[in-house]
Amino acid sequence: MNASLHDILSAGWGTLLLRGAGMTVFISLCGIALGMVIGIAGAALKSNGNWLARGLISLYTLLVRSVPELLIIYLLFFGMVQPAADLADWLEWDDLMSKIFPMLVGIVAIGLISGSYSVEVFRGAFKAIDPGQIEAARAIGMRRRQILRRITLPQLFWYALPGANNVWQNALKDTALISLVGLVELMRAAVLGSAATRAPLTLYLMAGILYFLIGACSQALFVWAERRFGRGMQGAAR
Repeated sequence: MNASLHDILSAGWGTLLLRGAGMTVFISLCGIALGMVIGIAGAALKSNGNWLARGLISLYTLLVRSVPELLIIYLLFFGMVQPAADLADWLEWDDLMSKIFPMLVGIVAIGLISGSYSVEVFRGAFKAIDPGQIEAARAIGMRRRQILRRITLPQLFWYALPGANNVWQNALKDTALISLVGLVELMRAAVLGSAATRAPLTLYLMAGILYFLIGACSQALFVWAERRFGRGMQGAAR
């Protein structure tokens, strides 16, 4: 017999879903941070690096975009599981395999996937910066670090915000795939709850509502960031 919503909440599945939502946000934040580092570095190399650096970055973006996200997760998981298990045995650290390892796989996978898209996002942002501003800064004697801190980075992040929003939303959804390697994030919590309560529709609807709320709040934050950090930039963008 299917459980009612009251039974589901009283049994603690609502709390598990909230914890899973927190894990989803955590994995997404860590993964997108790694992806941004990859994206900025890759964009800089692709724009100003030598032919070998440009070729390697192009190969990376093409390879990761061409391979399904689930396959990337499986390759990372099964490629790292034995070394991680050996390390856990050597350290006598059981939590490494049960909790830490799936989390690390998720962060690295999301980072690699989002990084492949972030490269083009930041490369476009680099190109949107008026080179005349850089030349003017050099003409008045600004150092490279000053140019980077006062001119390049503020404009880079503002121009990249719309594209970064799309990458973030995709990263949120990609975390659902990490459940297949044992990480209890939002989707995994819904699967466990639906199996225990035999009320899959209710659990999956609850998970969908939480995904929607996370996405809606994220969208609002990006809109706020564009307005907040874009003051004085609209004229330059035109």
